[in-house]
Amino acid sequence: MRQTAYNLTMALAFAVIASACGGFDNTPFRTGVIRGRLTEADPSVALVSLVGNPDVRSTVAGDGTFVLEGVPAGPVELFIVASANKAVRLPVMVPGGGSARLQDVMPRAAGFLNLHVRAPARQSVEDGQVSLMGTPFQQLQLQDDGTLRVGPLPEGCYTVEASVTGFPVKKTEACVKESESKEVRIQLPGGGDDDCSISGCEQGERCSTEGRCAECTLDEHCAPGLTCRDERCQVPAAP
Repeated sequence: MRQTAYNLTMALAFAVIASACGGFDNTPFRTGVIRGRLTEADPSVALVSLVGNPDVRSTVAGDGTFVLEGVPAGPVELFIVASANKAVRLPVMVPGGGSARLQDVMPRAAGFLNLHVRAPARQSVEDGQVSLMGTPFQQLQLQDDGTLRVGPLPEGCYTVEASVTGFPVKKTEACVKESESKEVRIQLPGGGDDDCSISGCEQGERCSTEGRCAECTLDEHCAPGLTCRDERCQVPAAP
């Protein structure tokens, strides 16, 4: 009995020393696994990833089940696309070296961002791309006219990054609600002679102090009853 107790004590002491000296490999405890099932899903479209870390992702089986591996331990948020019009974001606590098993996840009505990317002096943006930072929607090709519909998206706020050859990258914050189809206009910043103070803007627009073509810069540029906010004429916010 004394020998058994002695062996156990020595084993514990060795483990403590190995950990203190960096000899204990705790890599398996830095990540975990998330298992769940979507109540409805289209496997040809559905995917599960992490907000802010879209490279950690999983497909969804025909019965709606998914297994997301290599998830950093701790609090994370899932970015789930279930079908062409359903999506959801879901906070999850992941145990290091363990598995988080979710109750059935019910996708919700998705939102869409209708992007309109424009360059100074009406220059071409046909080679342009946009990305929603921290999501699987990366390096999406713009239409020749600078438009693109992005989604389905879970309700939330996103950073839209527009990149067109010859222009500085432009980042814009956009929030979308469930079932919302939101228009987002992105004016690429000019460089040098591309500034709108030189190249001019389309009829009815104003050139802002930052060299962007805007719908308005002052309240008097708007119709009666509207105010100029974020360079757009809008209904005054409720007090």
